[in-house]
Amino acid sequence: MSELPANDPHEVIHLGEQAAVVVPLGEYRYMREEAARAQLIEQADAEEASALAEYRAHQEAGTVATVPQSEVRRRLGRPLPHPV
Repeated sequence: MSELPANDPHEVIHLGEQAAVVVPLGEYRYMREEAARAQLIEQADAEEASALAEYRAHQEAGTVATVPQSEVRRRLGRPLPHPV
């Protein structure tokens, strides 16, 4: 996009063949932070998808081991709470 909508308050400048938009520094920093945040979210989503695929592969191979909550608590030294 070389030009902005008529009601956009930003200025367009041309640098050789390229067009650029001039934005306030605070707005630029905000956009950079949002881009970094989006990248972290994408990375977390990719890691989650990878872990899920690995789990499902183990599930299909029949190598998933489960441990009941009571056994986990016993191993960690955290007994089950008594019912009221």
